[in-house]
Amino acid sequence: MKRFLLAAVLGLLGLRSYGQFVPNSSQNFHFAPLYNPAFAGIEGYQDLKLGYRYQWTGFGSNAPKFLNASFNFRIKEPLDLTLNAIRTSMAKNQNNEIPKIKRVIHGLGINLLQEEFGLIKKLGGGVNYSFHYPVTKNIRLAVGVGAIIDNTKIDLGGIYFGIDPNNPQQPIDPNSDPIYQRLVNTGSANTTLNIRSGFVVYSPRFYFGFSYLPLANIVLQDNETDLPYDYYRGVIQAGYAFSLSATMDMKPSILALWQDDNQFIIDYNVKLYIEDKMWFGLTYRDVKSMVGLVGFNLNEKLGASYSYELAGSNMRQFSDGSHELVLSLRLNNFKRQKQQTW
Repeated sequence: MKRFLLAAVLGLLGLRSYGQFVPNSSQNFHFAPLYNPAFAGIEGYQDLKLGYRYQWTGFGSNAPKFLNASFNFRIKEPLDLTLNAIRTSMAKNQNNEIPKIKRVIHGLGINLLQEEFGLIKKLGGGVNYSFHYPVTKNIRLAVGVGAIIDNTKIDLGGIYFGIDPNNPQQPIDPNSDPIYQRLVNTGSANTTLNIRSGFVVYSPRFYFGFSYLPLANIVLQDNETDLPYDYYRGVIQAGYAFSLSATMDMKPSILALWQDDNQFIIDYNVKLYIEDKMWFGLTYRDVKSMVGLVGFNLNEKLGASYSYELAGSNMRQFSDGSHELVLSLRLNNFKRQKQQTW
């Protein structure tokens, strides 16, 4: 009864239980460390991101809502800050005799998440650590490990599937069903601890990263459902920057989610940056949707971006699109550095 009830709820809402959290975002480049912990500390400043996504607005008050907050910083800088390997112009006149070990970067990141879709609510947080080693003057290799705890709750107080098999037309009084009452009183919750790892190779002009998500999945609180905890195996992130002129850069990138059925869901992105003060972008998602993006770097500390996603499948008739807003705060950005991932 309990397993059937929970499976029916998730089936009704078109959701399933995930064992590895990845943010539901059409601006995934802002939250790179949440997909791959090796990206923590890749920026030369303290990087705070706040994102809000309002999905499938046609559902009204039951539309999915997602909140993501991440804060990434370096707990150890290179010996000489001007040797920041992701800024070629700062490194070209420096003494190459400085030992590589003294140019190592240690990064740390924390994140909070909240998701809500009708009767289903998720709350959690995590921490990421990364180690960045200078392979050459301009190229670094970073490896990282992260842990995320998330709790998913299903509010069963508003639904009931009990049917008397002898009289299908007459619903059972939920007050007379002891199993249902116990579920309502205790709640249906599932808490998992996910440990993941990854690496990224990057320079001023490119990055390539891979993370393996199910390094460990530990169930801390079980709702006794038969739904799978594993869904995604890994994430691939890659990007390359082309200079079109002295004031314009083209930056294509991809994000690929490797599923447990060995299929990939891929976001194909391209952005045009104008003097790094504003940018426009388009994304095609394998789930048959298109995303339009626009962003502004208001100054060296503050940035904002907005995206609108339009479903290209049968969801379009009632989804009414999805909106997402991300605010970026760059603290201690004394050198006015720009974002490394795109």
